[in-house]
Order: sequence, then C-alpha cells, then structure tokens
Amino acid sequence: MNTNRTIHLIEIPIAGKGGFIWNRLHTEREDICEALLKDAAPRFEERKQVLQTRLRRVDDALDRLMSGSYGNCSKCGGAIDDTRLDIDPALAL
Repeated sequence: MNTNRTIHLIEIPIAGKGGFIWNRLHTEREDICEALLKDAAPRFEERKQVLQTRLRRVDDALDRLMSGSYGNCSKCGGAIDDTRLDIDPALAL
C-alpha cells in the first residue's frame, strides 16, 4: 500500500533576536561536537561527560526555540529573564 505523506518543515528563525539566539546556540553546539571528537582519549572522560551534558542542554534549547517555547521556564512556564538568557541561552529554568 502506497500512501503519500506531506512533510512540513519547521521554519527556523533566521532574523531578529530569534536568529541571533539560534546562531549562538548552533555555533556552541558545533564547538562542543568538535571538542568531543578531539577529546576521545580515556583521560578526558570527565570533560567528555561535561561536554555531553552541555550538548543536551543546547539541543533542548534549540528544540524549545523551534517549538516556540524558548524563554519560558520548563518547570513553571513563566518567562525567564532576558539578562539570564543573555548569560546562558540554554537555560531551561
């Protein structure tokens, strides 16, 4: 049975503040992935765990940005202060 499916791509913000945040998070994501590839030796295990944790937080922030919930607390739904997001754009709480 052949069924046709339409796939709708999510529009990624590329202008304004959303675009700046997207670029900042995406650049950090690339830097983390590059560092993980370079630090493959066993002696970097602790650093690798820190990088993987940060990568998950950045990926989660990118997901929130695409879904439209970026800037809201994941726990209570309230707005996260812009000053805090400027310091760390991957904040979820």
